[in-house]
Amino acid sequence: MTKTVLVTGASGFIAQQLILDLLDKGYQVRGTVRSLAKGNVLKDALRPHNVKIDEMELVECDLESDKGWDEAVAGVDVIQHLASPFPMSVPKDPNDLIRPARDGALRVLKAAKKAGINRVIMTSSFAAVGYGWGDDLPEVCTEEHWTNPNNTADCRPYMQSKTLAERAAWEYVEGEGKGIQLTAINPVAVFGPIRSEQVKTSVGVVAQLMGGKIPALPNVGIQVVDVRDVSAAHIATMENDESIGERYILADEFFSMKECSQVLKEAFPNYADKLPTRSMPDFLVKLIALFSADMKSMVTELNKRRMGSSDKVKQLLGRDLIPGRDAFIASGETLIDYKVV
Repeated sequence: MTKTVLVTGASGFIAQQLILDLLDKGYQVRGTVRSLAKGNVLKDALRPHNVKIDEMELVECDLESDKGWDEAVAGVDVIQHLASPFPMSVPKDPNDLIRPARDGALRVLKAAKKAGINRVIMTSSFAAVGYGWGDDLPEVCTEEHWTNPNNTADCRPYMQSKTLAERAAWEYVEGEGKGIQLTAINPVAVFGPIRSEQVKTSVGVVAQLMGGKIPALPNVGIQVVDVRDVSAAHIATMENDESIGERYILADEFFSMKECSQVLKEAFPNYADKLPTRSMPDFLVKLIALFSADMKSMVTELNKRRMGSSDKVKQLLGRDLIPGRDAFIASGETLIDYKVV
């Protein structure tokens, strides 16, 4: 019998890739969206990639309301919980992120428990692993490491939200929700091909670089993973009982902002004039941070390398991850295809 998989936050970057891959593998897919009107836009965007998209059911749900969740989980075999707020700017009140992330995760798990669904894959983040360490940051983090959300000098609201949401999920399945088989996926910054013109999350960095919106490059960097690998890990954990109760970091190469810009410059010579090459001095980053909350969040990242190990997920997948360089290029190619840049 074909399994039905619920994908929460169906319009998200990772979720779009996951939906396409699940349909390719023959699963029945149901997705949650905050409005059915946006759901129809999503189907229109994904139809060129997979004609089976019209078989996907959509249910209107919100992380901050109980409405619709009983309908969403009815008859479902597995829940892929991806929905979580991801702001492009720093909120004034951290609870604007923490509350929907944590309460939303619990709302989904409680709906699963009520419906008798025992398998849930949760998209967490490396944000729940490699932050809040201050000067004690491990050289390479593993799944045993956890972010310290109380060290706010080294842990921004987004990192707090992902950490507290994942912690709450594990506590729930170990207590009131006992019997639910939970797995957490913890990717670093996710790049790769976009599947619609609605650019969100980390791919927006590539769009800004190629669009000439970043005149100089701070001395910061990110570890990169391709969205296709993140989707593959979601499916592999769902199909492998050995993943129950486990966390999986997904992280490939580390790139400085300058290295990222150089990759794009070599791959897309027509955009070379827009792509920055100059470094922004650290003192200037700190000066601008006095007036910009977004730049303030970069100060703690200056000259820092936060690294996660993908050894565990590579064993699960039975292969290496897609190189980070290829992920950047795939982002750039599809941004051009969709005329975003």
